[in-house]
Amino acid sequence: NHGLGLYFLTMGNYGNIGDYIGVVAAKRLSAVDIDPKSSHQHEFGDRSGALRKVLGDNDRKGSNNNGIPTVIMYLDDDEPPIVADIDTTWYDTRRNQSNRSPEWRLYYKDCDPIRHAKPGDLMCFGMLTDGRLLILITRQESSMETQTEWLFNIQDESERSYEVHDVTGYSVDTFAATILEALGIIVEAKDDTLLDEMISKWGYSFPSNADFAVFAQESLKDVDPAHDDPDKVVLAYYDQNFLLFKVFEKAVIQHEFDLAPFVLNDEIDVEAFTTFYTRVRNRRMSRAGTSLELHIARILDERGIKYKAQGHTEDGKKPDFLFPSQEAYDDRDFPEAQLRMLASKTSLKDRFRQVADEACRIHDKHLFTITPGDVTHLKLRQMDELHIHLVMPEKVKGTYDRMIQSSTMNFSDFINEMSSFDRSLSTTSGSMFRYSQPSREWKATH
Repeated sequence: NHGLGLYFLTMGNYGNIGDYIGVVAAKRLSAVDIDPKSSHQHEFGDRSGALRKVLGDNDRKGSNNNGIPTVIMYLDDDEPPIVADIDTTWYDTRRNQSNRSPEWRLYYKDCDPIRHAKPGDLMCFGMLTDGRLLILITRQESSMETQTEWLFNIQDESERSYEVHDVTGYSVDTFAATILEALGIIVEAKDDTLLDEMISKWGYSFPSNADFAVFAQESLKDVDPAHDDPDKVVLAYYDQNFLLFKVFEKAVIQHEFDLAPFVLNDEIDVEAFTTFYTRVRNRRMSRAGTSLELHIARILDERGIKYKAQGHTEDGKKPDFLFPSQEAYDDRDFPEAQLRMLASKTSLKDRFRQVADEACRIHDKHLFTITPGDVTHLKLRQMDELHIHLVMPEKVKGTYDRMIQSSTMNFSDFINEMSSFDRSLSTTSGSMFRYSQPSREWKATH
């Protein structure tokens, strides 16, 4: 939550949060809310009146065919989202008791997301702009919880009552868009930046991730990766890549659907739809997994820093970046203290554990991540035990509390350290190692 207001001051390319969801009411779940041993009711009460600011003052009863279409989601870092579509009933239990103050309750049907919820989990209510109610439950101390708190500016919720959070006027940037989409909320770019140029260049077929990344980088004419602050450069590249991908993907999907629609005469061709969906999903996963690495590589290249991308180490492992080279890592005479490794992950969840054994010769490893609210104190302790050191752009680092900030290195400092390290190795007098400049690789001289 720290730095949230400053973070959102920059205009996003995806409108405001209020374009997708209204004010949010949040609380910690108590045993009375969901534990069947403590309560057999399927109702959430509203003592503070916070839910009324989300749901209004009119009864919405399913028994009258006027229930609220509701999507309930349970999110954990380790499992896919658990989702249920139900109708909920919102009513004042004292509607006909004029001498008593209103007592509003939301009745829900038993469903899988509720069965997975536990006391202490964070629960949020918000009306989507399509008229559905979103009930979001995130596991306590998960990355999804901290990202939800960051997105809606939630702090120190209790189990006693709901608190209202109004961030509808905040601009949606790339990171907010990513989190919203993880919640099942489709985010759209508000312009078609460079769409005509992309169609002219590639038609309606996606190029390789590398070609797309270069196009995104080259479209930012005022960004100089060789001299500008690496923190700002990597964010600019990542933002632009994300924006252009969404713009181009929308055009490609519409084109693919027009050529082979899977809905004809109000009937869905299930096999065609499944093929269509799988293609889109795989394309998104492929882009997300490689674009950040390509932007880091561009900065390293422009600054002349020697490295090996996707090298190979013990047991066939492939760290994202080895410094200074594959040959240096393979040469057992090369000092281990002069080896470095950088892993790159847009989000952590529990995947940071993969980094621990990707390069056994390197005791302390660096991990670059770019998502606000992704690191919890528990994950920080676990990474410390594994000798994994966090690296982030300053702007992302500033969204965390002091404890996490103090344990995180700025990306610009990492780049500057690699540059200095590079120079010192190549100019060390009397060293048994020297650079072969044309191939940017280490050679042993015995």
